[in-house]
Amino acid sequence: MNNDYFSYMADAFDRTKVEKKSEALKGIRVLDLSHMIFGPKAANVLAEHGAEVIKVEVPYQGDYWRSATYWGKYWKHSNPMWHFINHSKYFVGIDVKYPRGKDLILKLAEQSDIVIENFASGTVEAWGIGYTQTRAVNPKIIYASLSTFGQSGPFRFFPGWDLLAQGASGVISSTGYPDTEHYFKVPDFYGDFYPGFFAAMLIMMALNYREKTGEGQYLDICQAEILMRSLFHFTYSSVTGEEIGRTGNQDPTASPSGIFKTSDGAFFALSIGTDEQFAALGRVLNREDLMKDSRFAGSLDRCKPENASELNRIVSDWMASTSADELRELRKSCRFPLGEVQDDVQISTDPWRKERGSVVEFDDPMYQKLVMAGSAAMMSETPGRVKWLTRPIGYHNRYILKTRLGLSEEDILKLEKEQVVGGWDYRVGQRPPVYYNIEEDKLFNYGGESDVE
Repeated sequence: MNNDYFSYMADAFDRTKVEKKSEALKGIRVLDLSHMIFGPKAANVLAEHGAEVIKVEVPYQGDYWRSATYWGKYWKHSNPMWHFINHSKYFVGIDVKYPRGKDLILKLAEQSDIVIENFASGTVEAWGIGYTQTRAVNPKIIYASLSTFGQSGPFRFFPGWDLLAQGASGVISSTGYPDTEHYFKVPDFYGDFYPGFFAAMLIMMALNYREKTGEGQYLDICQAEILMRSLFHFTYSSVTGEEIGRTGNQDPTASPSGIFKTSDGAFFALSIGTDEQFAALGRVLNREDLMKDSRFAGSLDRCKPENASELNRIVSDWMASTSADELRELRKSCRFPLGEVQDDVQISTDPWRKERGSVVEFDDPMYQKLVMAGSAAMMSETPGRVKWLTRPIGYHNRYILKTRLGLSEEDILKLEKEQVVGGWDYRVGQRPPVYYNIEEDKLFNYGGESDVE
């Protein structure tokens, strides 16, 4: 039976068959008016699963995140994280400050199922492309406004993003070690990415409701409130009258637990949750006497702070005398949770992740090969996928304006002359790679060809 089951699994999730399978959201159109990370990531999740996502940017300026990158390091004149967040979208440059630009955006919204924006509360409404204006032309629209502090309440006009959301949600106050004044931001924009995935889920709920009733709706998606839902500290405090406090790298529900350094400088995570696992650890340590010690007799005993501290000391001494290779071999048979703390390089080259498709090396016509995260959802019949990397500002202007709005080449030339629509300037993050011949790109120069979609 096991062989049959795993054979089925291997076939169901065969990475070579992904491109031949259906897409869950094919036929759904998303107008992405958002910028930076929070909103664009929500739209990106939908794009991965087949939605047609049209990202609108201001010509010759674009999303600020195009030119923002870690420590000023770029890749082929682009921000590598920009590709990670915005792949598989169509890029259109329309300036909303012109009446004709606003009309073009509303016409795209009229044809869309979903609109996503994450500007300060009330901004898009002031521009004339908010929910009330969009609903007037498309009553079935699902309009998602993503913000740090929500569309109502006393903080609604405050600027904010990842770091502010982490602070307001309580996430930062729970980081670090007891009896210190050092707090830590959870890295790599956790406060944008986690709420971005959550926002995509909320949008799908609204889409399901519309499927059943025919009714659209407005979504007020608050970043700080979503992050708050990843914690239960306030619930704990309400019934105990105490704070959980900061626990560093230790799991307060498991003991011993933590991150420990090996003899050769690697780090491993260990977390013992049951008596059986604790007994297995004792056998590995040649310390079966630990189970007979009254301090460690049961899970509740082991989780007392003073007892947990003693067990962590014992594990730390053992890890410090053991090599990473010994622990990698041990985890195959040890019967308790033990795993290596991996860095970015290890993750990007990990055969297990490549086999599952959580890490893919995507070969793009414009940017060539880039290691990317695959879809987070493993779906046997409708797997997500990377379709293309990002493109310069306005790259898809002609394709979208001609095929979706029916504009002619003369119409577009007139709009370009009036600066209503446009593309990129030569700033890093906006332009295509220098080696790429944009004049020979059929999609950029779209004139009605049937072979470019």
